Amino acid sequence: MAQVVGGAAMSHSPQLSMASVGWRAHGDLELPRLPGLDLTPTDRTEQELEEELVPTLLANRYEACQRALERTRDELLAQRPDILVVIGDDQRELFLDDIMPAVSIFRGESLEDRPPGAEVYPSTMESAYKYYHADGVDVYETHGELGLHLVEQLVEAGFDVAQFSEQPKDRTLGHAFTFVYRRLLEGLPRIPLVPVFLNTYYPPNQPTPGRCVELGKALREAIDSWPSDQRVSLIASGGLTHPIIDEKLDRGLLEALEAHDDEALARIPVESLREGSSEIRNWIAVGAALNDSPGKIIDYIPAYRSKAGSGCGMGFFTWTTE
Repeated sequence: MAQVVGGAAMSHSPQLSMASVGWRAHGDLELPRLPGLDLTPTDRTEQELEEELVPTLLANRYEACQRALERTRDELLAQRPDILVVIGDDQRELFLDDIMPAVSIFRGESLEDRPPGAEVYPSTMESAYKYYHADGVDVYETHGELGLHLVEQLVEAGFDVAQFSEQPKDRTLGHAFTFVYRRLLEGLPRIPLVPVFLNTYYPPNQPTPGRCVELGKALREAIDSWPSDQRVSLIASGGLTHPIIDEKLDRGLLEALEAHDDEALARIPVESLREGSSEIRNWIAVGAALNDSPGKIIDYIPAYRSKAGSGCGMGFFTWTTE
């Protein structure tokens, strides 16, 4: 049977790939909003936020993020995975309003990064764009055999999971997945990928935290039942809270993951998982899948970038089964 050897979870914010002097400019941009959603305002005082934006502190936090990425990479590679099962969200990259599945798995042999061009992103993301997309079409090897097995086993487990084996025309593999290879594992030989897509962002069919726990457990059982000697690591891509940072929510999540507390993960309020914070669902699923594996916080860095309390709660976490 396949061997689950561990996993990792990390943020994929553009702030990880732009010098701290650019954080304030990025934070001052008008942030896009999903229709019908109002963000909960920060609970930090104006004075507290002023103190968070001191240039030396921003620079120190940027460096802390780089060290955390490196440690996450090193601990993931130490697991010696043959395949990466990456749980991430799609932000209108492969899926549009013609179809927006709650859970979907690709079971083909490759997916392409079909770069949309840096002009579709804010100008402040210029330095970060290359960690999301290549200059031209870039092919990612996917593991169709394991992808098909996961679909079949999840259906048996009661999940009406979507599946596809062909990439929609003129649509690209999303940054939740490309970031893993272009930034976390930058410059290294690529490990075959099984992408698991969760609709974290777009109402009305986002999985609840409780359902994400159930999904993680079912995924683990499915991988364990695969008749192969391959070593498999799971990765959660995205989060933590953003664009408004909620340190209490972030730290509570990390503590629940360390404690293997699936009940606490399932109780995370749905209303707190809005916009970028919705990517916490990916962490919940991986945490539940690796509930039997020792896990540890690599670091948590609240990377504020504006007086409104916007930024990204940068989280880095690993699990090792061996």
